[in-house]
Amino acid sequence: MERLITWDALNLRVHGERVEEMARALVIRPGGELESISLRFMNGLLRVEGIVRKFIAIPFSVDVPEIGCSGTLVRIPLRSPAAFGFIPLPQILFRLMEARLPRDLVRLEDGAVLVIALDRFLPSFLSVTIQSIWIVDGGLAVTLGRGGADLPQDGGTNGPG
Repeated sequence: MERLITWDALNLRVHGERVEEMARALVIRPGGELESISLRFMNGLLRVEGIVRKFIAIPFSVDVPEIGCSGTLVRIPLRSPAAFGFIPLPQILFRLMEARLPRDLVRLEDGAVLVIALDRFLPSFLSVTIQSIWIVDGGLAVTLGRGGADLPQDGGTNGPG
């Protein structure tokens, strides 16, 4: 059956500050090993920086040169991992990190690629595919492909307003 609203393509802007807030809420736990995390969105590059505490505070950085997508699956390759700004980190550390990821939200594939299934976050009244994600200054530029939406089951009465 046709959706109430359909589209062929939509261009969206995702604000980096809000993504950073969400990342902090997902991965930083009181008493946990990850003390801080920050995201810097620059044209064509996302730099993730943070501090891990293992006996001492260890600053780290990881670069994300691109973000791939297919349908509602998002692939984020992690490149140039370094501690203290210059010591290369071995790939084995990504496997250790995997055990600390929220399994119901994200998984780690070989080659240090984070995979997020966005359909877990989408409400049932919305269908969408992601055509592209570009890293831009201050956030992400996202192009959604063909999709559609109906009214929420509650008729929209519980929405913002």
